[in-house]
Amino acid sequence: MNLRDVERFFPDDSLPNPIARTREFDAEEIRAIACEFAIPNPSEIRTFGERGNINLHTFELVAGGRPYLLQRINTEVFTKPYRVMRAMVAYCEAQREYLRGRADIIWEPIELVSARTGAPFVDRRDSFGWSIWRLMRRIEGCRSYKSLGEVADREGRLRLAEEVGRGLALNADLTSGVRTKGLKSSLPGYRDTAGYFAQFHAVMAGCRTPEDTAKYLPPDAEVRSATEPLYRIKTDDPSIFARRDEPTLREWFELIEASETFGMLLTEAARDGRVRTTAIHGDTKIENFLFDRRTGRVRSLVDLDTVMPFTWLADWGDMVRSLANVAGEKEVDLTRVQVDREVYAAVRIGFLGTVREATKVEKSLMPEAVEAITLELGVRFLTDYLRGDDYFRLTPNDPPDLNRQRGLVQLTLFRRFRELREWARGLADGR
Repeated sequence: MNLRDVERFFPDDSLPNPIARTREFDAEEIRAIACEFAIPNPSEIRTFGERGNINLHTFELVAGGRPYLLQRINTEVFTKPYRVMRAMVAYCEAQREYLRGRADIIWEPIELVSARTGAPFVDRRDSFGWSIWRLMRRIEGCRSYKSLGEVADREGRLRLAEEVGRGLALNADLTSGVRTKGLKSSLPGYRDTAGYFAQFHAVMAGCRTPEDTAKYLPPDAEVRSATEPLYRIKTDDPSIFARRDEPTLREWFELIEASETFGMLLTEAARDGRVRTTAIHGDTKIENFLFDRRTGRVRSLVDLDTVMPFTWLADWGDMVRSLANVAGEKEVDLTRVQVDREVYAAVRIGFLGTVREATKVEKSLMPEAVEAITLELGVRFLTDYLRGDDYFRLTPNDPPDLNRQRGLVQLTLFRRFRELREWARGLADGR
């Protein structure tokens, strides 16, 4: 599927998009939707995996003896779904182009199946609202992991960590040729580090109205429209306002303020051209990698909803941040928040022993990238706690200070990574 061939199917994504109401779909509806794609009539239809937090409807189909995954894009989260699909097509096209004639690289890009109209999706509008569906060939013979902890032995966990590093390197190389002109984030404001710090300052200033937040808002109109509510406290609950005065948080506020200039490292490096702006995945947690069941080798990186232009160093930082955190994101005892050096080393060896397109400057910034992304997430969690938990929403079973604790874990982890910067620079690159 070539982006040039399907570009005509993408409407102007600056137009407001309607939102489909969340509902269930019965088997006959799913069959009817599947038949709008260029496949035989499905012989089997079943729900695929656990219901996710983002894409709520994913189904496995068998048609003509081949397995497929049918998925509805959640337009309540991704309000510009055409943008999601345009980026996905460009991302997969670049991977296939890079792989052409390269039998030495074992990798399987996601393969979208065209609708009978020729579009890379099915656009449905009915009495229930509006929905966008995509159909992908299922990559067979693979498995995924929710965490390294699913592997029982230490040696196996380190091998898996190295494979994750290899997978990210392969993905970064394969997508290095994506044309970023016209490529836009499906989530305006995501990875906007300056915006996250500005939200922190606005909330600390007690902003409650649009007038209060005016001086903190981003200059880009689209980002401003999408994120403006995140710059103010939207509650009259005095307990929420009191959160800013908690004595135990003072040192963390000071850490955020002192680290703001450093936190802008990746944004400024991309802006001034020290690092390349390519298409990044945007969500490089381990469960998005697929591994061969027989060999254990990495074979693909899936879930392409958050593809956007930036530096691959953000994907690297997010991956190491999540894999090397010994304690997990909800640890209460901050003394237990430590970096697993062996996991960090394994991921770095896997990455640097594989990557071909990364520049010398980009490689030199890898330790700082881990720190910067960890700091960014810490700021996001803690700001949301101060704001009243209206972004990282809590479930009835969550403790009321969960986002506070998540923020402190990430900020503690930021300190740990910063202490290990020179050690990380000295790691062997696996060549």
